[in-house]
Amino acid sequence: MEKENEIFEVTTSRGKLQIRFSSFLKYIDETCAVVGRFLASKQEGIDSHMFAINLVLREGLTNAVRHGNQNDPEKLVDVQLELDRGNCILIKIADQGDGFDWKKQQCSEVPEDADHGRGICIMETYSTRYSYNSKGNLLYLEKTISPTI
Repeated sequence: MEKENEIFEVTTSRGKLQIRFSSFLKYIDETCAVVGRFLASKQEGIDSHMFAINLVLREGLTNAVRHGNQNDPEKLVDVQLELDRGNCILIKIADQGDGFDWKKQQCSEVPEDADHGRGICIMETYSTRYSYNSKGNLLYLEKTISPTI
């Protein structure tokens, strides 16, 4: 049940989607569902790319809630998704945290039982490009979609 001060807002226009939500992990599933429906309605042949898109999206959202906003329900996560040139998905995920030095993080072996530490590897493997702003609280993801033959 959503409390009065919790936020989950969705705005769409042509090839753009914006979502803003309070820092609760429960909104990650809802955000991914909204993104999936949006992409399916706008991009032919997206099905074969949805695993990768969902994976990097979930990783970015989880990091924003858990690490960026420290699970503080008063802080918000902002997601912007844009279809560019018809074959590229651009995603921005912003949190209200202090950020981190993402360039010092490397794709390295993580113990099997670790509950975090795989984010950079996931971004490198499943997105076309990724980066953060200089503060480290705004993630830029890009996924090129192969045209349907």
